[in-house]
Amino acid sequence: MSDEKVKIVFPFSDIIRDKVPKAFEVAENAVNQWKNNEKFENLGLSNPIAEIAAVKTLETAKNVEKKLEEKGVFAIAKMGSEIAKNKLNQLLKKS
Repeated sequence: MSDEKVKIVFPFSDIIRDKVPKAFEVAENAVNQWKNNEKFENLGLSNPIAEIAAVKTLETAKNVEKKLEEKGVFAIAKMGSEIAKNKLNQLLKKS
């Protein structure tokens, strides 16, 4: 497992982070648990029902990701995107 922590950053995220820091804390906690293949727990939601729903949803999504990975879907999709990128580059060179 990695000790590296993910920090969510996008244009103007610092402004939003200042307004709703708890939302970023919860999101980054979930992302880090996802990335490190940890069991989703203590996401930091104040409502216990929302916490249970979020955990169940994340567990289901992670299981789907694992099944897709096992079946090679991600590899096929990556290969398809590389083929499309190469064809686009060829078309742009002809222009």
